[in-house]
Amino acid sequence: MYKLLILPAGITREVPPGQSLMSALRDNHIFLDTPCGGNGTCKKCKVLVDGAEVLACQTTVERDLAVTVPEDTGLNVLQAGIPAEQEELRPVRPGYLLAFDIGTTSVVCFLLDPANGTELARSSMRNPQTAFGADVVSRIQSALCGELEQQTDAIRRGMTARIQAVCRNAGILPEEIGVVSVVGNPAMQQLFLGISPKNLAGVPFAPVLTEAKHIPCADYLPVCPHAELLVIPDISGYIGADTMGCILSTRLYQREELTLMVDIGTNGEMVLGNRDRMVACSTAAGPALEGANIQFGMRGTDGAIDHVWLENGAVTYSVIGGGEAKGICGSGIIDAVATGLNMGLLNKRGRIRNESHTFPLTEKIFLTQEDIRQVQLAKGAVYAGISLMAKQLGADIRDIQRVLLAGAFGNYLTPKSACRIGLLPHELCNKIVTVGNAAGSGAKMLACDQALLPLTQKLTTRTRFLELASLAEFPKTFAKAMNFQEEPQ
Repeated sequence: MYKLLILPAGITREVPPGQSLMSALRDNHIFLDTPCGGNGTCKKCKVLVDGAEVLACQTTVERDLAVTVPEDTGLNVLQAGIPAEQEELRPVRPGYLLAFDIGTTSVVCFLLDPANGTELARSSMRNPQTAFGADVVSRIQSALCGELEQQTDAIRRGMTARIQAVCRNAGILPEEIGVVSVVGNPAMQQLFLGISPKNLAGVPFAPVLTEAKHIPCADYLPVCPHAELLVIPDISGYIGADTMGCILSTRLYQREELTLMVDIGTNGEMVLGNRDRMVACSTAAGPALEGANIQFGMRGTDGAIDHVWLENGAVTYSVIGGGEAKGICGSGIIDAVATGLNMGLLNKRGRIRNESHTFPLTEKIFLTQEDIRQVQLAKGAVYAGISLMAKQLGADIRDIQRVLLAGAFGNYLTPKSACRIGLLPHELCNKIVTVGNAAGSGAKMLACDQALLPLTQKLTTRTRFLELASLAEFPKTFAKAMNFQEEPQ
């Protein structure tokens, strides 16, 4: 392992030999501007290594390095305390520590060292419950139609495989695990625990997981017979332990400045507030922004167009993994719509101004008029949620001092593009930092420190849930937010 000194923060991290500097920085929640996807063509990821300017995506860690990064890369969030390690560990019981982030689309497992909380191994997979439906609503309906047991079995089998993988990589036995923390949205939590999601299928959509507690893990994941399973309470029927993980890891509940946390996945959860007050809401934003309901949409895997920009008047793009483009993922979709607006190809109502009513990106891949409509629905919901949360706190959007973009989508999203299309208010463009998998970081923190579990109970009562659909002003705000601004900000 080599030592990486990150300046100007003065933070030292250990990095395995051969890892790219770009990847090492991302692992530590520092995200450089990379519109080319790390192919070395855009020249935007410049940093100083031992005083010499290099491209982070083209630099391999082969010795101890001192790297100086720009101040707008999320370093302030790193300093604020999304820890790669804990100074003092106080788990609920001794043994190795496991943390799970169960997303609707993906599941990530982290194995942590009980001595200092550092990550020993991680393993991820596509959520096996996708066989029962791509979205939360489909899976709830599937469970209510008699497939609850099958969904519970599928996720537990998948998690067991991930546990075995990380233990094998670290050279330990699952029997040595002492704590397992799990975060996810309310539906994902209940399906894992084998609890019917009937409460999430109709009014008042009340949460059933309202108590923070730890229980024997063997009853749910027998592969860990000696571990305690942490159950994190939900804020509402829509806002779950994954959002609580984000609140913990970003220290939003301790901040003095008015801060907006946005986690856009298959669903979009947002929290606005500070140490005095917090309000949260959920929006149906994710499907289009993750490539679903888009004709050539796909997940952010090899072959996906992940960034689009204008270069010398021509539409240019980058492809994950290089090679021929197979489709376009969420970050590319946002960039493409922003580029179309800057070209004048789209009007304020989202109409494509050409005879074919398509926006060609390659000879085979293009955005359709319906694709643009799907993006408008998604971005309108997010923007409306932000506006109405600010109003509930008696604040103006301009009063928001910091925006934290969480989740995989937030990692690769181009903030300027997000503000250009109105996914995020343009007034916030210079206040955005990315914080990586904040939900997963929160799960790690919970596994390391038993004091945080009862804190989650208190935070559920401190966080007010805002049901957007119940607000009389939501339809008008949403409809207005669907429009674009024709002139660049």
